[in-house]
Amino acid sequence: METSIAKSQSRFVWLVAYAIVFVSFFDNHSLLPIIAPYAQSLGASVALVGLIVGAYSAVNLLGNLGAGYWMDRIGRKLPLVAGLVIVGSALALYPFATDPYALLGLRVVHGFGAALVSPASLAYIGDTALPKTRGRAMAFYGAAIGLTVLIGPPLAGVLRDRLGYAYIFAMLSALMFLVVVPAFIFIGESLTRTERARVNPLHLLKNRRLSLAYTSAFCLMVSLGGLIVFLPLTGQALGLPSARVGMLFASFALAAILVQMLPFGRVSDRWGRERAMMLGLALIALGLFALALMQQWETLLLAMFVYGVGFGFLFPAMTALLADETTPQTRGTASGIFTAVYSLGVTVGTSAAGALVWLQQNAQIHPFHVAALIVVCGWMWVAVNARR
Repeated sequence: METSIAKSQSRFVWLVAYAIVFVSFFDNHSLLPIIAPYAQSLGASVALVGLIVGAYSAVNLLGNLGAGYWMDRIGRKLPLVAGLVIVGSALALYPFATDPYALLGLRVVHGFGAALVSPASLAYIGDTALPKTRGRAMAFYGAAIGLTVLIGPPLAGVLRDRLGYAYIFAMLSALMFLVVVPAFIFIGESLTRTERARVNPLHLLKNRRLSLAYTSAFCLMVSLGGLIVFLPLTGQALGLPSARVGMLFASFALAAILVQMLPFGRVSDRWGRERAMMLGLALIALGLFALALMQQWETLLLAMFVYGVGFGFLFPAMTALLADETTPQTRGTASGIFTAVYSLGVTVGTSAAGALVWLQQNAQIHPFHVAALIVVCGWMWVAVNARR
């Protein structure tokens, strides 16, 4: 009887943890299609709109590094709960921004709060998952993120058209505060006082297997950043309506969710992390090469599905590898570096758009082919180190 109760409580705590992951990514993905027009509605110039949109990512990237180091000294729970409160408070104040500079300040606060939640949730799941089931645990983590991509942007678009911006911000804020209470009550501290210590990040950066996780994450997110910019432009060039372009991204998210939720999600627990990562990177590169060649919506849909399947194999393998190669004393810092690299990859992928357009016009090299080559380089790095 006690064993069954313990199991049910354990499952409930895991459910709370994944709910936190879902909500913490849901707000950012929901705001992607609406934050720029909202800034313009407050009178922001095009340059200021770019600053407002990018402020979140810049603060988030830098904050990840500091937050990871901090949580190895004080634990996971405080940064997790504090981050949720900060994000929820910032979102609640979004409708009251009277000018773009007030919104800019809120975006900075929002990015700082999110920088606490992401590495804390990743470190917590890494701490509490058994080594032989970490791949499966991280697959559910990735599936929760994929679900936010699938639901967030279209839901935000519908709410904006029917109810306005304020209702979106209120909904997202309410979700944050809704998970704060169970997070505070049920999420235990996974880092004991005796395990807390000062960490030298350089030791983590020198770890060969950790470098595989960081490199793979960077290559993945550079390619995703390129997709964010160029997939809508490709759809526009082919005369596809916005709804069909949105379905291309939905195909990617759906494939990633299915792979991670089904038994495929535990592949890295059976094959080993590097083999699963190599499979994921190979499928991602294949999907990107195919995207550059396809001229029909149906074939683009298939290529994005292949990309999503690759993501589904890669994400749980590289995050489980991160947990494998760290101890409770170093996992927070390593998670902070990982989430920072994750954000950096998207930033590089989107900001390189001008250079990629120049390559396409002058050297006839498609942006998706460049992204695929970057992913292939990541595959080669994993393959060489796996053989060692």
